[in-house]
Amino acid sequence: MVSVVVPTYNRGEALGPMLDRLLASDHQGLGEVEIVVVDDGSPVPAAPIVNARQPPPGFTLKCVREENAGPAAARNLGFTASRGDIVIFIDDDILVPPELVRQHVEAHELNPGSVIFGECVPPIGAGNHMGRLLESLYGSRPNRPRFERVSVIASGQLSVERESFPDGVYASQLRTPAAEEFDLSARLRQQGILALNATQIKAIHDQRFEISDVCEQQYKHGMGCAEAAHKLPGTLIMDELSRIAGANGPVLPHDPLRTKSNKMAKVLMAIPPVRTSLVLLCRLSGRVVPSYRLNAKLLWLVIGVFFFAGYRQGLRRFSPS
Repeated sequence: MVSVVVPTYNRGEALGPMLDRLLASDHQGLGEVEIVVVDDGSPVPAAPIVNARQPPPGFTLKCVREENAGPAAARNLGFTASRGDIVIFIDDDILVPPELVRQHVEAHELNPGSVIFGECVPPIGAGNHMGRLLESLYGSRPNRPRFERVSVIASGQLSVERESFPDGVYASQLRTPAAEEFDLSARLRQQGILALNATQIKAIHDQRFEISDVCEQQYKHGMGCAEAAHKLPGTLIMDELSRIAGANGPVLPHDPLRTKSNKMAKVLMAIPPVRTSLVLLCRLSGRVVPSYRLNAKLLWLVIGVFFFAGYRQGLRRFSPS
């Protein structure tokens, strides 16, 4: 049996097409495919959307609900409520191709004992400068190995072998995006479990990829990094998170002059009215400035400012002292 866990929060009717894609998966030779939807306390329950679908032969589909506790807790609840030897976690805004479930199973057959995740790429966007850059930021690069060993996982579509996680997969106390990914990545390193990016396993990230959407996402990721670093300091063994903490934390006496200057500049740009103005400037620049390189630099700057603002908000929320 293969289990698919779908944590969901406030996705509404958009959850339906995602489930329809899953129920159309190629499952020949895989045995039963069990789909467990975990409603993380959505204001409008997801159960009616789930129950409106009749699973085809070879599939089961059920919905469980918890009080809102964040994606990590929802994934763990689905893990506990499922029975498969291989459990695939798929976010509620990921549209999967028919072969994805099979690809995850085959990846574990080739790499037993590993954690496997695939790539979530944006829909084809507009051909303007900003659209091209957003696709390059979130899309995949060519000429990569089929299985790429990485230090930090991505949870959009990720699979594990149940026997490797007797106590659950994620840290349920972490509530913001990215926090649970750094924690899991740190524990995989400590336990000697390989994390592999299966570059050929691709799905569509069914979200808007406008500048404001990406900035909002980066703000949340910044908060998540702060939550991981301050709730679970052991995650700082990850060089990636340690560098983020150093670059975005408070100004320290031993910081180099350039680091101090960068932090103080970002503090000014991270003020909400300034952040809003920067987004508007990005949009205007994308329409009137012909240079892709200049637009790319501007967008990188704005994304960095929103991430910084989110990290600082996370420090205030999770480490008030």
